[in-house]
Amino acid sequence: MDAVSALIQIALLVVVLAALALLLRWAFGDDRRAVPDHTGEDFGLLSEVAVVPTPEAARVLAARLREAGIKTTVATRGDLHRLLVFPADAANAKLLLR
Repeated sequence: MDAVSALIQIALLVVVLAALALLLRWAFGDDRRAVPDHTGEDFGLLSEVAVVPTPEAARVLAARLREAGIKTTVATRGDLHRLLVFPADAANAKLLLR
């Protein structure tokens, strides 16, 4: 009788651990996030519309875009200043900056 009880306990332990493993795999195991970009070239949802060499030029162009109602961000990488906008505004921003 004790052998049967021990086998049931072991089987129950295996079932509980398997269920826990499946639950953890479901919750944390399917991570499909992109690898982080350490080069500084990926700006997520934003699109680059202009690259200028000086911060003054970046401020002037950003002000022009903001006056037109286009939200803009300036990202500095090294000596370059990049103007970034959302993709829906990219075409209008490029036309405005010509």
